[in-house]
Amino acid sequence: MRELLLPFSWIYGTGVTLRNWLFDIGVRKVHTVGVPVISVGNLSAGGVGKTPFVELLARRLTSEGHRIAILSRGYKRKGTGTVVVSNGSVLCVEADLAGDEPAQLAEKLRGVVVVVDEQRVRGARYAIKQFGVDLILLDDGFQHRSIHRDLDVVLLSAAEVLSAGHMLPAGNRREPFRSLRRADLIVLSRCTDEAHFRRLEERLRIRIDKPTMGVRVKVRAVRRATTRFSIDLNGVKGKRVVAFSGIGNPASFEQTLSLLEVQIREHVKFADHHRYRVEDLRLIETAARRSGADYVVTTEKDLARLGGASVKASDFLDRNPLYYIEIEEEIIAGDRHLTEALRKLQTSS
Repeated sequence: MRELLLPFSWIYGTGVTLRNWLFDIGVRKVHTVGVPVISVGNLSAGGVGKTPFVELLARRLTSEGHRIAILSRGYKRKGTGTVVVSNGSVLCVEADLAGDEPAQLAEKLRGVVVVVDEQRVRGARYAIKQFGVDLILLDDGFQHRSIHRDLDVVLLSAAEVLSAGHMLPAGNRREPFRSLRRADLIVLSRCTDEAHFRRLEERLRIRIDKPTMGVRVKVRAVRRATTRFSIDLNGVKGKRVVAFSGIGNPASFEQTLSLLEVQIREHVKFADHHRYRVEDLRLIETAARRSGADYVVTTEKDLARLGGASVKASDFLDRNPLYYIEIEEEIIAGDRHLTEALRKLQTSS
């Protein structure tokens, strides 16, 4: 049915092309903020593994001695303006006011400042002034060209390399493939192994020749939602689970669960960035009881949204064995390209 929206995709694509052209010729201004900026973004809406890659990059940069701030728009958060999600030591707001990805990153990356602002330049300058950061990591920044970036990293999923896809709203593309010319480094996500990456890389080079690296999803831990304690990964093999998620690519969550060799009895799916209500939790609980599930499992992003003001989840957590899957990105090829890019960045700054 989305093919019926193709005329609107052509209009959308024309608007994107015009906007990029105005930036290219200098009509629309690009602002510097006084410290290096690394942008991590994508061509398509949702489901390419951008958040775990931002986490990977943040850990790497902090291990090298940088004081960084992650800057995000805070998609579907309540409110506007500059909001400090984490000052590096203390979590300052819940997911409702932060957006689920910034809330997740702030929870996991202690020592890293997290700020959300729909005006990226304003947010970056605030983080630099208030917290003395020496590097800005721009989350979901490829389309936000008003802020100058010193390194532009773009993630492409394996599926995107193999399929052209349509622009929004008929497809999920935010920009045409040719926009990758602006990228400094392309990261191919959802690779299964290095051989898979090499096949994708060869396919990609027919269309564009850029430094490319490959990553795959790795399960870091399975944690109880109430305690955050992890359980033995081998202990979940063969267990019956009911999954629920509200993410851009629910199939990717099922693929992650397959790594654990669990039996997925049912997957209750919601729209991307869904804000959970009491009736949603009842639906999940009914599915768990109906299927005789040993566990109820969800993603880190979905867990963050259970703590919002729109629903009181404590009773649900007390009654149900809810676990979340903590994932991380593992670099399987092309790490030298990232190392070289970061070295150039440090040399130039």
